Amino acid sequence: MEVKGIAIKTIQEFVKEKFLNEYNNWIDSLPAESRSIIDSRISLTNWYPLESALIIPTKLIGDMFYKDVQKAAYELGVYSSVQAIKGVYKMLVMVSSPSFIVNRASTIMSGYYRPCTMEITKRSKEMAILSIIDFPKPSVIVDYRILGWIKNTMEFSKFNSPKVEMLKSMGQGDSTTDYLVKWSE
Repeated sequence: MEVKGIAIKTIQEFVKEKFLNEYNNWIDSLPAESRSIIDSRISLTNWYPLESALIIPTKLIGDMFYKDVQKAAYELGVYSSVQAIKGVYKMLVMVSSPSFIVNRASTIMSGYYRPCTMEITKRSKEMAILSIIDFPKPSVIVDYRILGWIKNTMEFSKFNSPKVEMLKSMGQGDSTTDYLVKWSE
């Protein structure tokens, strides 16, 4: 499994922004392969090994700074969403319909992780269920990172009190990872 460089870059930026005084300790604590990826000039468009580039660094963030790996992954997802929404995407998210944002989320995830298939498996006027149906090496870390990304993106939108929750997790043994997304206009 692989992850796109832009997702890796946000990990490095997150630690520098939130835990600057501990950044060097965090880098030094990474295994050699992870450190060589994170501490290098990361290409935003290149693909990197999921385990060493995202899973291990996130787990270490959880252990060092949160004492909770799921919380660390979630916070990294929120941070990644904030970075994506800056600039041109800000207006796009603010003026788009919930259906557009949900459709975009399912497309974006396939562009961040490969192989990965996310589909809208249920939809009504004010809700949708996004399901990851193909992810060969499931991970709770990835599940929570995506949860944070979707939740923050919906909260930034123009809709009243959007709610996002994870119903199932492949990383916890379910056959799919399902995210319930609710909104009202």
